[in-house]
This record gives sequence, C-alpha cells and structure tokens, in this order.
Amino acid sequence: MRWVKVMNENALRVYYRVKGEETVGIAYRARMHSFFAELEPSIPVTEQNLADRVRYTMRSKIFDDAELERLRREAIPSSNESAMTRDAATHATDQHPHVEAAMNLPVVVPRTRANEEHIR
Repeated sequence: MRWVKVMNENALRVYYRVKGEETVGIAYRARMHSFFAELEPSIPVTEQNLADRVRYTMRSKIFDDAELERLRREAIPSSNESAMTRDAATHATDQHPHVEAAMNLPVVVPRTRANEEHIR
C-alpha cells in the first residue's frame, strides 16, 4: 500500500490527538487505530502498522516543523479550551469535596484491650 500525503496527515492527527490525552503506555495505539479507521475507513491497517507509519513519518521529516505543529494544533484543543474544560471539571468536584474524600478513606480501628475482648 502506498501512503499518500493525506493518509500521513491523518495518521499524525490521530497520533497527536491520542498522545495529547495520554502520555504513557502503549494503550494509545488501539485508540489511535480506531480514530484512524473513522478518518480513513477504506484503508485496512493494523495498530502496529499505523504506529510504525507515524514513527517513520516523524523520523523521515516528510513534514517540516510548521506542518507538524499545524497538525498537532488541529488534533489537540487549544490551551484556552483545555483550561475551560479543567475549570468545569474542578467546579463539578468542588460541590462535595469532603464527601468524595471521605468515601475513599479506609476505616482504621485502633487495637485496644476492649476491642479485642469484644471480638472474642
């Protein structure tokens, strides 16, 4: 299969989109593959092949830095949008922070003579 410019651009778009959300691990490849399948449904490509193609495209300098930055900006929301999303999420959890925190606390019962006698 011959990769044309648009296919390479879409591969990089999905890479930037997924890696913008996730910074570690290899689970990003499955998400990248599903996003690519939405953009290019007629192209049968495996997760591995897509990951290899993204790596090859970035290393071989098919696109210059300005084009890579443009593709990254298209794929990742602007910092303003990200900040607004973070603020909205913060406000949603601010409503009951003590209840949420209390739900995750382990119950610790100190060992005393009275407790041990009660258990027996």
